[in-house]
Amino acid sequence: MSFATRFLSGMAAMACAMIALSGTAFAAPSSSTASGSAQAAILTPLTIVPINALSFGQITRPTAAGTVVMAPSGTISTTGGVITSTAIAQTAPRGPGTFAVVGEAGRAFSVNLPTTVILRQGTRNMRLSAFRSNWAAGTVFSTSRSFALSVGATLNVGANQTVGTYTGTYAVTVTYQ
Repeated sequence: MSFATRFLSGMAAMACAMIALSGTAFAAPSSSTASGSAQAAILTPLTIVPINALSFGQITRPTAAGTVVMAPSGTISTTGGVITSTAIAQTAPRGPGTFAVVGEAGRAFSVNLPTTVILRQGTRNMRLSAFRSNWAAGTVFSTSRSFALSVGATLNVGANQTVGTYTGTYAVTVTYQ
């Protein structure tokens, strides 16, 4: 085979290879598609229903200021000039505020309590502070989907507090975590 024939055969082979390679490049896909998944979970709405009022009971008017502390367990203690309401015969129930909380079984939730609340009797008032409950961080709803929430607080009683029945409201908020 002559040089010219070999040269032309080599050039032809190289041209075929280039055409083949360039054809492969043109045949490659210019886009790609994949499928993703999506989901949504609808939870049982949280509900909270008041059962019993937070009640400090009947207190004798003190000559010196003090406090009545109602624990979430219902235990009462006093400070200052307040005579413990456990020493006074009660004609009305006293105890922590109780609520029925319902939500999704196995879900954690949080409880938010107020900082202070004012109880009023006409133009007179007393302050509730240091709210606390039997809820603890990490608490989850049981399979019954309910939680019995108890709320206590500290009632601040002034010296010679005006006689009467003092009332007010407080907000308790529950939130899924």
